[in-house]
Amino acid sequence: MSTDNELISINPATLEEVGRTAVTTPAELDAKAVAAQSAFQSWRTSRSTRQGLLAACSYELMRQSTAISALLTAEQGKSLTDSSGEVWISARCLAHFARLDWADESQAPASPIRDARIQHRPLGVVAAIVPWNFPIFLMMAKIAPALAAGNTVLVKPAESVSLVVGEVVRILQSILPEGVLDIVYGGPDTGKALIEHAAVRKVSFTGSTGVGKAIMKQAAETITPVTLELGGNDPAILLDSADINYAAGFLAHSAFFNSGQMCIAPKRAYVPADKVDAFCATFEAVMSTMVVGDGAAAGTTVGPLHNSAQLEYVQGLLDKARADGADITGGNRITTLPGYFMEPALVRGVDDSSDIVKFEQFGLAFPVVAYTNVDDVVSLLNSQEFGLGASVWGEQAAAVEVAEQIDAGQVWVNTHNALEVELPFGGVKSSGFGREGGEAGVHDFLETRVVSVKL
Repeated sequence: MSTDNELISINPATLEEVGRTAVTTPAELDAKAVAAQSAFQSWRTSRSTRQGLLAACSYELMRQSTAISALLTAEQGKSLTDSSGEVWISARCLAHFARLDWADESQAPASPIRDARIQHRPLGVVAAIVPWNFPIFLMMAKIAPALAAGNTVLVKPAESVSLVVGEVVRILQSILPEGVLDIVYGGPDTGKALIEHAAVRKVSFTGSTGVGKAIMKQAAETITPVTLELGGNDPAILLDSADINYAAGFLAHSAFFNSGQMCIAPKRAYVPADKVDAFCATFEAVMSTMVVGDGAAAGTTVGPLHNSAQLEYVQGLLDKARADGADITGGNRITTLPGYFMEPALVRGVDDSSDIVKFEQFGLAFPVVAYTNVDDVVSLLNSQEFGLGASVWGEQAAAVEVAEQIDAGQVWVNTHNALEVELPFGGVKSSGFGREGGEAGVHDFLETRVVSVKL
């Protein structure tokens, strides 16, 4: 929710106002961009200094984690336990890039006519555009490698999480030199102005595929490189050799983590036809133990969806599936609570022609598709537009063999959602391009230059 001059944060559990943030004016954005451009000249010079400060940022973030977690829960909706976990992995991300080593320069292959060096240099000012589902971690996955590489950063958060992102930026600003990290607030117009600003040399965006396409078009106006981490309709494939009870229990928790609002959460399961009943029985048993409620309340394991649009979208998919004959457990709107609450839902009796299977739900609904031939499943998945994540469950060698055939940025075997800051992360096809995490994450914020000397 917003006005022309303010962003209004609403608690999705209570529908009460959490606070307001002033929209950044064009003049303020320009001043911040110029300051970031100026700060880049000194910030880029010493990697050891940068990494020492990033380590200090990691420590300070954890020191203030209790207050940050409470604000994150109030503004985003997730449980306090999940908010604390997000702050922890964000601090770990900073710590990782504070100690990561990489080569700034290498010698080119020998030549009798020249001596050449290949250099990897920071780009300059980076625009980091952050979504609402994991606003702290997804910001940190951008700014930690960008800052470590020697760039300066301007963050633009989703409007609905401006308070908590702003607070984290202020904490880091208390440690970093002036101008190295700053934040701009606003809606699409602010984002467009940031992307197209002459000082910005790189855009890193996490969000929907539709918005990612628009950002590519905007960045093309200034030939600005982009990293896009976009939507994913991530499948879990269970083989005949899978431990059905273990996989079903794990996937139930994984699918509904953060109320299902996670790009790499499992969004559907492909299960051998003769094992669907067993899978669903275990999944439903685990689902029945989940406690839906205000994320700030003790014992809550599943919070509200973040906004009314997301709630209506998920309920619309469930309504259509039900009208088409699907068997649905749960999925009812919870009207005894004031916020955007619904029951987790398991959906049976659907196939790949069903909207709830074809489209990313990004919420508390999980469809199960029966299959008889795993090669057909893999072929179908590889023909679809998304390719962010996937998982394969079964005897290790057989599962790895299937995993090797799947077109996705990351494929897990006998687990899912196993994010590690040490490993590169990103998608293929309509799920985006570029990588965050690990050394690849640093290189995404560097450009290559060759210095060649004639002999």
